[in-house]
Amino acid sequence: MKISLKLSRLEIRRTKVKWIILHHTEDEYHGASASIIDNSKYQMNPIMNVVLERNDPDINYHFIIDKIKDEYMVFTCRPFVTLCDYSDISVNTNNAAIHIGLMGSYDFTVPEKRLYEILAFRLLSPLLKLFILNPNRIKLHREVSNEKRTCPGDFFDKAVVISMVRKFVMK
Repeated sequence: MKISLKLSRLEIRRTKVKWIILHHTEDEYHGASASIIDNSKYQMNPIMNVVLERNDPDINYHFIIDKIKDEYMVFTCRPFVTLCDYSDISVNTNNAAIHIGLMGSYDFTVPEKRLYEILAFRLLSPLLKLFILNPNRIKLHREVSNEKRTCPGDFFDKAVVISMVRKFVMK
């Protein structure tokens, strides 16, 4: 069996990280019902199918948080030095952002407290320290999009995220 390796087509970041943008992954589901989107059995498959459809070994988030059995897990999807491609976010913001995808859609369900804790403790707190940012640099996709969006969902509460980050701040 012959395996061919392609050079990466990922664009390299040329600016300092200034933002952390939170997304849900609903857009990857192409109109699937809420029962599919919020069923952990089906969550990673649409992401992987989009990768296969585009024939591009890339997931458009730096990190994804997914619930595996009874615990939330953090998956690294791409290096910090690469850019994610979001045409609805201004180039200046997008080129200086780390993107985190939360598996599912929080237009349909209320995020569990444990999701907020894992997001704050395992991802946001270390990233804020690494890039020397304060919590007001955390944005929701809907806050930075030039299109009308609810991402990461109407039930997702940024105030809870910020309070958790402050609780778990790494000195």
